[in-house]
Amino acid sequence: MSKSSQNQGAFTPKRIRRTIKLDRVQAADFLKYDTIFACEQCSFFNPETTECVMGFPPQNHLLRQQLHTFNTTGHMAFCRFLEID
Repeated sequence: MSKSSQNQGAFTPKRIRRTIKLDRVQAADFLKYDTIFACEQCSFFNPETTECVMGFPPQNHLLRQQLHTFNTTGHMAFCRFLEID
């Protein structure tokens, strides 16, 4: 059997999953610095509708969720489009 006949039908597409990248945060740095990390602190956040003006889903970046993730894993999901007033 040749190599080409062995490889036929063996191709499986790579799974692509969109996930939020979590960054490691040192607890000492979190307590020492006034870090901006939540949707509620961003200029693009509309507090009346609790939505991001740019269309990003805020459920993973809200203050309550961010603090829960940090306290359980030591990581945070920093929005790459965070705009500070």
